[in-house]
Amino acid sequence: MLDNAKTPVTWEDTKAWIGRALSVSEGGGCDAVEAGTIRRRLEVLEFGCPLHYDEKAAKEAGYEGVFAPYTMLQTYSGSAIWRPGQPTLWRSSHPNFTVRTQMERAEVPQPGTHSFVTDIEIEYFQPVYLGDRVSVPERRLLNVNPKRTSVGEGAFVTWESRFCNQRGDLVGVARTTWYVYVPHPRREGETAGEERGGAREASVAGARKSVPERGTDPRSDWSTQLFFEDAKEGDDVPQVAFPITIQRLVMEAGANRDFNAIHHNREIAHFHGAPDMFCNNFFLQGMWERTVREYIGLRGTIRKIGPFRMRIFNPVGDTVVVKGNVLRKFQKDGQNWVELKVWSENSRGVSVGPGPVLVTLPSR
Repeated sequence: MLDNAKTPVTWEDTKAWIGRALSVSEGGGCDAVEAGTIRRRLEVLEFGCPLHYDEKAAKEAGYEGVFAPYTMLQTYSGSAIWRPGQPTLWRSSHPNFTVRTQMERAEVPQPGTHSFVTDIEIEYFQPVYLGDRVSVPERRLLNVNPKRTSVGEGAFVTWESRFCNQRGDLVGVARTTWYVYVPHPRREGETAGEERGGAREASVAGARKSVPERGTDPRSDWSTQLFFEDAKEGDDVPQVAFPITIQRLVMEAGANRDFNAIHHNREIAHFHGAPDMFCNNFFLQGMWERTVREYIGLRGTIRKIGPFRMRIFNPVGDTVVVKGNVLRKFQKDGQNWVELKVWSENSRGVSVGPGPVLVTLPSR
């Protein structure tokens, strides 16, 4: 480990860790998969899929039982922020004091002080069922790309994480890119609303898209099924709208345990160069999952999401609309595959993607 007080950390120091296998968690995440945490996730997304709460429906669709939404995989692998026996972590009463998570306390030296996710690719191999525990036995640094951006001086850092259940079965692999950076100094006389990102917001204000203020009603009738023969290249995936409010961002933080204050604190979001508090990547992944699941039905399976990029912030007070279409369909290894092209839009344009979502569908 480098002594940051004596030797300044550089991105070359970070690059030295590329390819090394790092252990992340022992014994799995802090919580087993259970109905209450699933319910809180479904609640914030208004995601009424019975596979995630109705055992009979899940078994009739060919699953072992109720399982968590695919996009909760990273939630269940997370470690506890505090455990009994530890000293207090809250060493200040300052409103913006933030306890660092295990990920933020990573052993790999990085000269940045702030970060947010920019790119995601996750492949799913099997569901995680009630009672399962998810661990990350291995995490590797894949790439470090230093770059100066509008929000600061830093680097795009890509990690690969392998997720296993308590039996050691591989359940998923995620490749996630973070922008890790030191924010640009605030200009003299500059207010929070005028900070980095503010100028960009102003430049596109005249060209904002019209988005609905009301959310899309969730699918309530799950009795019909999309079959492989029904999907046609070019078909649209029914769009789903998600209005973003402060309450919804707070609910999402509690549901997925991403407590980064940039997603629920306006002052900190401004300091990071964002126009306001904004959706985290788990929320955006969940939006895609609900949209795709409502299209493919109960007997379809989601096999891979991404790669996709978060292009612009999805701030509070806006509406995120997820759209998609059928890109291609093919058969491989005895399964019926459909590749969807999915993206998210808000009033400023395309905010996430486009990116592929691979699903399998039953035949008639």
